[in-house]
Amino acid sequence: MYNSNNEFFMSPKNDYVFKKIFGDENNKDILSSFLSCVINEQINDVSILNNEITKENTADKKSILDIRATINDGVQIDIEIQLSRTIYMPARSLYYWSKIYMEQLQIGQIYKKLNRTICINILDFISTESKKYHSVYRLKETEENFELTNLMEIHFIEIPKLKGYEKNDVLSQWINFINADSREELKKMAIVNKNIDKAFDILNVMSQNKEERAAYLSREMALHDEVTKLEEALQEGRQEGRQEGRQEGLDEGRQEGLEEGEKKKALEIAKNLLDILDNETIAIKTGLTLDEIENLRK
Repeated sequence: MYNSNNEFFMSPKNDYVFKKIFGDENNKDILSSFLSCVINEQINDVSILNNEITKENTADKKSILDIRATINDGVQIDIEIQLSRTIYMPARSLYYWSKIYMEQLQIGQIYKKLNRTICINILDFISTESKKYHSVYRLKETEENFELTNLMEIHFIEIPKLKGYEKNDVLSQWINFINADSREELKKMAIVNKNIDKAFDILNVMSQNKEERAAYLSREMALHDEVTKLEEALQEGRQEGRQEGRQEGLDEGRQEGLEEGEKKKALEIAKNLLDILDNETIAIKTGLTLDEIENLRK
């Protein structure tokens, strides 16, 4: 992005930039500040588990630049920022939560070893029915509303819902900083919060560094290519599905034809996603079985 003086600066919404700011060992105070206002708890200790970023990561469309950390007494944290819309976001988040939760336990260990696991999804689109921009989900009894366990917790922070939010709490300050589309807005957020001010300084340094700019632009291109390919796959799939459905409907009946067309549409979409997504994610997005997707790779 460029400001009014034609000076280049990076967007904190880019997952590469987000991870450099919040997922660096030197910036634990920034991560602690953000996490504290998201989960509404004091952060006494934080350990970042995946702070390395390679050139291959930034250029790989399939790479997810999330932040994995543990806080306090072993609580597992995963933070992901997602810009491209997907209707399967809740299923996706639950899938990643389950992987993190399961990875804690080794063969022969008792369930007591399992720690509370929290997934935080920062979304640049609307995904839930909640009117709040920040919603939290746990396992509860449906009628009596008591909590089964605190081991599972999923957060959705939906940036578009922040518009019109009048409170000036720390979390809204952070999200406004992440969502800022001008240097002036970023600076405005930096004035009111010392941790955001530090993040702003990091962003300034990154924006002036040639290597960081190259990595940033590489990531922007990779993300853009992924979104474009997804849109093309969906469009082609819909079109072929309609065509196949009409043809089959003429020959064997409308309902059977439409079902066949939908199946072929799903297969076509899956084919276009093979080189950018893993089998489990493709299954979630298309409704196909893992065996069907595996057959497409042969």
